Amino acid sequence: MSDHHLAQSKLSGPNLRSFLQGYITCDLDDLQAGIAMPMAITEIKGRVVANGWVSEDSGNLLLFVHASVVNIVHQHLLPYMRFARCELSVDSKPFYVTKTPTKGLPKFSVNDEQYGYTHSEDGAFDLEQFQVDTGYALVNEATSGQFLPQMLNVTEFDAVSFTKGCYLGQEVVARAQHRGQVKRRLRLASYHGNNLAVGDQVQTQTGDKAVIIARSKDSALVVVSTAASDNDVQLITEEVA
Repeated sequence: MSDHHLAQSKLSGPNLRSFLQGYITCDLDDLQAGIAMPMAITEIKGRVVANGWVSEDSGNLLLFVHASVVNIVHQHLLPYMRFARCELSVDSKPFYVTKTPTKGLPKFSVNDEQYGYTHSEDGAFDLEQFQVDTGYALVNEATSGQFLPQMLNVTEFDAVSFTKGCYLGQEVVARAQHRGQVKRRLRLASYHGNNLAVGDQVQTQTGDKAVIIARSKDSALVVVSTAASDNDVQLITEEVA
């Protein structure tokens, strides 16, 4: 499983935008040329299958997601694409996040900072470090299909529209937002050691269970109970059942 770069999936076909509008959390009517919008793709229970960014190029829609979930996205959308006569293809080149975007590739903003994509690993961000530093969490193969958008905090990055029409899982996501029924949340945690992997379930210093979403040398983004202490989260790095 690749842990350090994104992949690009290209959707093409007639009525493409209206098709994807029904399976993506952002409002595609807000797409701007050359700009990638934050988005998530959810399943019927509102859990995030994949998330990242979407942009438009020459009438096609481009999805930038963690490289390990490309096939998951394809299998998720395939039954619906058949009816809509849409096709999905994957660019074989890796995509890295950079502060100096490659010409011809879209730009995007996180926390009012501008970023872009490059095919070169030289000078690019480590993808997990980027997530930890910015707080913009990306699901990968190990965490796909487990969390509502609110649990990953992607709603705070305008990745979810609560005014657009229906999409798959929309009722669950909207209910959680408006009723405040989210029992887990994304937190920044510290830890020592090097035996953590994304998807691991570990304990905090107060005994709460946490799931690793991204980790760097000594920090991690984790999903923990909303009832967990608001104090600094520290992880005990032995896995728990």
